Amino acid sequence: MNILHEKQISKFLKKLNTIDSRKKLGEEIVNRLPKILHIQYCHIYMTDLATNKVLFTKFVSSKTLNNNLQKRALEIEELGSDLFKNMYDSRDILDFFYKMSKDNVIIAPIMSKQDIIGYITLISNRQDFNLKESDTVNIIMENFNTRLEVILLREIIERANRDKIHFLSSIAHEYKTPLNSIIGFSDILKLNLKNDPNYKYADNISKSSNFLLTLIKDILEVANGEFGEIQLYYSSIRTKELIEDIITGFDDVVKQKNIHISYTITDMEISADEKRLKQVIYNLISNAIKFNKPNGTITIVTYIDEMQNFNFEIKDSGEGIRKNDYDRIFNFFNQINRNQLKRQQGSGIGLALSKMIVEAHNGKIGFHSRLHSGSTFWFKIPIHN
Repeated sequence: MNILHEKQISKFLKKLNTIDSRKKLGEEIVNRLPKILHIQYCHIYMTDLATNKVLFTKFVSSKTLNNNLQKRALEIEELGSDLFKNMYDSRDILDFFYKMSKDNVIIAPIMSKQDIIGYITLISNRQDFNLKESDTVNIIMENFNTRLEVILLREIIERANRDKIHFLSSIAHEYKTPLNSIIGFSDILKLNLKNDPNYKYADNISKSSNFLLTLIKDILEVANGEFGEIQLYYSSIRTKELIEDIITGFDDVVKQKNIHISYTITDMEISADEKRLKQVIYNLISNAIKFNKPNGTITIVTYIDEMQNFNFEIKDSGEGIRKNDYDRIFNFFNQINRNQLKRQQGSGIGLALSKMIVEAHNGKIGFHSRLHSGSTFWFKIPIHN
């Protein structure tokens, strides 16, 4: 293998490692391998184990492929497909590939763990093609199969999350009606027990029920975002007034933890969905308070950047976030234990929901954090959408 050829192979393998879907992986093989290996025919056949159906099949054939090899390519294509349709044993399939791979032909299995889920056929007019290129093809297929495993694992995780959201969404709807009744009756009890020692129990029922209803609403919001686009209703919003109202709503819990909040807020008008924007800001402020230390500090800053984006930043003096938790911060159902003392109350979907809302506004959300040194969460959205 010459240096130029090695560079082409290396570049190709790096590209494979960036691909995030099975079909795109197949497309890359068919489109690039003929040029890299200087071959006249490439065919890929890939099945889906979960459905036992063909996931992807495609071939490219050069006009320069001689007639005998064209017939052989067609024979392999038909027989290879037949092997999978009739669900032959993996050993029989490998034996077939071995017998058909010689001289001008290489047939390589596509593997998922111990299962053969497809194959790639490469044919060249060169009589010594198999002898000279088999090692190179083996290297490529090792990388291909490894990347395929990563993609399959990611698909399994995403499918599990979708199933989880779908299940929670279905039961959340059932919980809303009785919860609203509990909240309504507990509020009536509070009015009748205004000066009674039992008032605190009615108040506790009301607060706990409202908290549970908030979690259910969060689950339904996530479900709506997963199974369809989040609907936005734009209006003109004064940012200073909106944020100050939200901060005021946390007065009681801030006093209990003796947390000092300071803020510098740009008083301006932006176009956004007011309800959704409140959700994002509420979630970020709530987390900053929840995961902060007693007697801690919170600093909020807003500004307009040169790209005409509204920027919101909130810094807390809490314990910060461990590096190995960074990738999970905005994932559904992953509640990061930031203070490492105990799990905090919450659904574990607040930040995931915030990310969905910000991105629906064509914006971005992120954070900076160091363990024992606090965290800064931020988001930005265009001032005009």
